[in-house]
Amino acid sequence: MNSPLQLEHYFFERMECVANPNITAEEVSAWHQADESRFGLRVELGTNPESDREWQVVVEFFTDPDYQPNSPYELSFSAVGMFVVDEQFEHNDLERLIRVNGASVLYSAMREFVALFTSRGPWGAVKLPTVNFRLLAPQ
Repeated sequence: MNSPLQLEHYFFERMECVANPNITAEEVSAWHQADESRFGLRVELGTNPESDREWQVVVEFFTDPDYQPNSPYELSFSAVGMFVVDEQFEHNDLERLIRVNGASVLYSAMREFVALFTSRGPWGAVKLPTVNFRLLAPQ
């Protein structure tokens, strides 16, 4: 069974990773085990003015520069996805559906990409926390 929401195309608009040369092994270890508040996350939506069934979703992920302990990496990633909702599909809150499901699809791709990207850095792979976008989406 096909989903009524289809990902047509996605790409990474921003891929930035800067290793911190002034960090101790203890700080690296503490940071890798810290909670998810060390990261920031933003989701933006846009729709085609000519079709309310064509959506663009942007997921931005970044390290919080004010988080302590010191961060081994300064990260900033942005993924953009183009989604289409089946014409036959009816939903009373299409925007919420797109926000939750579109962001989940893009964030999943981003988690894998960030882990791969940072695994080549001096401080090891960064494993992004799982996110429940239903809890982040406005009611």
